[in-house]
Amino acid sequence: MTTPTPFEAASSDRAIYVRIHGLGSMNNAATLEAFAERAIRKGARQFVFDFKKCAGVDSTFMGLLLSIANQLSEKRKKSAGVVLINVDDHAQKQLSSVGVDAFVTIKPGRTRLPSRLRLTELETVDVSDRERLKLMARAHKELVASDARNKAKFGAFLDAIVSELE
Repeated sequence: MTTPTPFEAASSDRAIYVRIHGLGSMNNAATLEAFAERAIRKGARQFVFDFKKCAGVDSTFMGLLLSIANQLSEKRKKSAGVVLINVDDHAQKQLSSVGVDAFVTIKPGRTRLPSRLRLTELETVDVSDRERLKLMARAHKELVASDARNKAKFGAFLDAIVSELE
Protein backbone atom coordinates (compact mmCIF):
# COMPACT_ATOMS: atom_id res chain seq x y z
CA MET A 1 0.00 0.00 0.00
CA THR A 2 1.57 3.26 -1.11
CA THR A 3 0.51 6.38 0.72
CA PRO A 4 1.66 9.94 0.14
CA THR A 5 4.83 10.71 2.02
CA PRO A 6 4.64 13.41 4.65
CA PHE A 7 8.17 14.57 3.88
CA GLU A 8 9.61 17.13 1.52
CA ALA A 9 13.35 17.69 1.33
CA ALA A 10 16.02 19.83 -0.25
CA SER A 11 19.77 20.14 0.15
CA SER A 12 22.07 23.10 0.41
CA ASP A 13 25.81 22.51 0.59
CA ARG A 14 26.15 19.77 3.21
CA ALA A 15 22.85 20.46 4.99
CA ILE A 16 19.61 18.66 4.34
CA TYR A 17 16.27 20.36 4.98
CA VAL A 18 13.23 18.21 5.68
CA ARG A 19 9.70 19.52 6.15
CA ILE A 20 7.33 17.20 7.99
CA HIS A 21 3.65 17.27 7.04
CA GLY A 22 1.20 15.67 9.46
CA LEU A 23 2.33 13.03 11.92
CA GLY A 24 5.88 11.68 12.02
CA SER A 25 5.30 8.08 13.01
CA MET A 26 6.29 4.44 12.81
CA ASN A 27 4.15 4.24 9.68
CA ASN A 28 6.33 6.64 7.69
CA ALA A 29 9.66 6.52 9.55
CA ALA A 30 11.12 4.03 7.04
CA THR A 31 10.89 6.69 4.32
CA LEU A 32 12.85 9.17 6.40
CA GLU A 33 15.34 6.56 7.60
CA ALA A 34 16.16 5.44 4.04
CA PHE A 35 16.51 9.04 2.87
CA ALA A 36 18.74 10.02 5.82
CA GLU A 37 21.00 6.98 5.37
CA ARG A 38 21.54 7.85 1.69
CA ALA A 39 22.19 11.51 2.49
CA ILE A 40 24.71 10.68 5.23
CA ARG A 41 26.54 8.24 2.92
CA LYS A 42 26.75 11.06 0.37
CA GLY A 43 28.32 13.39 2.92
CA ALA A 44 25.45 15.26 4.62
CA ARG A 45 26.57 16.57 7.98
CA GLN A 46 23.50 18.47 9.12
CA PHE A 47 19.75 17.92 8.98
CA VAL A 48 17.28 20.72 9.58
CA PHE A 49 13.78 19.44 10.32
CA ASP A 50 10.95 21.92 9.84
CA PHE A 51 8.05 21.14 12.20
CA LYS A 52 5.86 24.01 10.96
CA LYS A 53 3.32 21.60 9.42
CA CYS A 54 3.99 18.68 11.78
CA ALA A 55 0.98 17.45 13.77
CA GLY A 56 3.11 15.46 16.21
CA VAL A 57 5.65 12.69 16.51
CA ASP A 58 5.50 9.24 18.04
CA SER A 59 8.26 7.49 19.97
CA THR A 60 9.54 5.60 16.92
CA PHE A 61 9.94 8.85 15.02
CA MET A 62 11.66 10.52 17.97
CA GLY A 63 14.04 7.55 18.24
CA LEU A 64 14.80 7.93 14.54
CA LEU A 65 15.64 11.63 15.01
CA LEU A 66 17.96 10.57 17.83
CA SER A 67 19.55 7.92 15.62
CA ILE A 68 20.23 10.48 12.88
CA ALA A 69 21.77 12.84 15.45
CA ASN A 70 23.99 10.04 16.77
CA GLN A 71 25.13 9.04 13.28
CA LEU A 72 26.05 12.62 12.49
CA SER A 73 27.89 13.12 15.78
CA GLU A 74 30.18 10.25 14.79
CA LYS A 75 31.02 12.03 11.51
CA ARG A 76 31.56 15.60 12.65
CA LYS A 77 33.60 17.47 15.19
CA LYS A 78 31.60 20.70 15.35
CA SER A 79 28.20 22.17 14.49
CA ALA A 80 24.75 20.91 15.25
CA GLY A 81 24.00 17.68 13.43
CA VAL A 82 20.23 17.85 13.84
CA VAL A 83 18.39 21.14 14.15
CA LEU A 84 14.64 21.33 14.68
CA ILE A 85 12.84 24.52 13.68
CA ASN A 86 9.27 25.74 14.11
CA VAL A 87 8.64 23.28 16.93
CA ASP A 88 5.37 23.99 18.71
CA ASP A 89 4.84 23.54 22.45
CA HIS A 90 3.22 20.11 22.05
CA ALA A 91 6.11 18.67 20.00
CA GLN A 92 8.62 20.35 22.34
CA LYS A 93 7.01 18.54 25.29
CA GLN A 94 7.04 15.22 23.40
CA LEU A 95 10.73 15.59 22.54
CA SER A 96 11.64 16.67 26.08
CA SER A 97 9.66 13.84 27.67
CA VAL A 98 12.04 11.27 26.17
CA GLY A 99 15.22 13.36 26.31
CA VAL A 100 15.68 13.88 22.58
CA ASP A 101 16.06 17.61 23.18
CA ALA A 102 19.44 16.90 24.81
CA PHE A 103 20.83 15.53 21.53
CA VAL A 104 19.39 17.92 18.95
CA THR A 105 19.26 21.69 18.69
CA ILE A 106 15.76 23.12 18.93
CA LYS A 107 15.75 26.63 17.57
CA PRO A 108 13.21 28.79 19.42
CA GLY A 109 10.66 30.95 17.64
CA ARG A 110 9.71 30.87 13.98
CA THR A 111 12.27 30.24 11.26
CA ARG A 112 11.85 30.42 7.52
CA LEU A 113 13.65 28.01 5.25
CA PRO A 114 16.07 29.65 2.82
CA SER A 115 14.06 31.00 -0.13
CA ARG A 116 16.36 29.37 -2.69
CA LEU A 117 15.45 25.87 -1.49
CA ARG A 118 13.14 23.83 -3.69
CA LEU A 119 11.56 21.16 -1.56
CA THR A 120 10.54 17.98 -3.32
CA GLU A 121 8.45 15.14 -1.96
CA LEU A 122 10.45 12.13 -0.79
CA GLU A 123 9.74 8.84 -2.46
CA THR A 124 7.73 6.62 -0.13
CA VAL A 125 9.47 3.53 1.18
CA ASP A 126 7.08 0.70 1.91
CA VAL A 127 8.34 -1.96 4.30
CA SER A 128 7.00 -5.26 5.56
CA ASP A 129 5.56 -5.55 9.04
CA ARG A 130 8.76 -7.32 10.13
CA GLU A 131 10.97 -4.52 8.78
CA ARG A 132 8.77 -1.95 10.51
CA LEU A 133 9.18 -3.87 13.79
CA LYS A 134 12.97 -3.88 13.30
CA LEU A 135 12.91 -0.12 12.76
CA MET A 136 10.74 0.33 15.86
CA ALA A 137 13.19 -1.80 17.88
CA ARG A 138 16.20 0.23 16.66
CA ALA A 139 14.45 3.52 17.43
CA HIS A 140 13.39 2.46 20.92
CA LYS A 141 16.84 1.06 21.70
CA GLU A 142 18.22 4.52 20.84
CA LEU A 143 15.71 6.13 23.22
CA VAL A 144 16.49 3.73 26.08
CA ALA A 145 20.26 4.07 25.59
CA SER A 146 20.07 7.87 25.54
CA ASP A 147 18.07 8.44 28.72
CA ALA A 148 17.69 6.04 31.64
CA ARG A 149 14.13 7.28 32.27
CA ASN A 150 13.10 5.73 28.96
CA LYS A 151 13.70 2.20 30.23
CA ALA A 152 10.59 2.54 32.41
CA LYS A 153 8.62 4.08 29.55
CA PHE A 154 9.60 1.75 26.74
CA GLY A 155 11.31 -1.30 28.27
CA ALA A 156 8.29 -3.62 28.19
CA PHE A 157 7.31 -2.38 24.73
CA LEU A 158 10.85 -2.93 23.42
CA ASP A 159 10.98 -6.40 24.99
CA ALA A 160 7.68 -7.29 23.26
CA ILE A 161 9.00 -6.11 19.89
CA VAL A 162 12.25 -8.06 20.31
CA SER A 163 10.29 -11.18 21.32
CA GLU A 164 8.11 -10.89 18.26
CA LEU A 165 11.20 -10.63 16.04
CA GLU A 166 12.78 -13.80 17.46
